[in-house]
Formats: sequence, structure tokens, C-alpha cells
Amino acid sequence: MRTLKPQDYLDEVYPGAGISTKTVINWIKRGKVRGKQTVTGRWLVLVNEKETSKVSELVQMMEASGI
Repeated sequence: MRTLKPQDYLDEVYPGAGISTKTVINWIKRGKVRGKQTVTGRWLVLVNEKETSKVSELVQMMEASGI
């Protein structure tokens, strides 16, 4: 398990999707994405390595097929 800033998470998992970091923070608050807030108020996304590679692979397949 590793942590990413919301923008880094978007760049890695949803490149070029046009999703804002505020959306990622809302996903964390609603429990759609695992994350936590630091004592300084910053939000971090908790990423499982296996999940990230599967999502990235799916995005690459969709891009290659023109979806």
C-alpha cells in the first residue's frame, strides 16, 4: 500500500480525464476511494499496487481501442 496526492493519483490512474482533485477528495469522503487526511489537512489516496496496475491496464486498452 502506498499513498499519493490527489493530483498524482489522477495522473497515474486517470490520465487526461479532466477530473479535478476536489472530485478525488469527495470520493475519499464518500468512501469510493480509500484515503486519509493528514494532521496538516492534506488529503492522500491510499493505493493498492495490484489495483492500480489493473486500472492502468484497462485505461490503456480503452485508449488503444478508441473508446
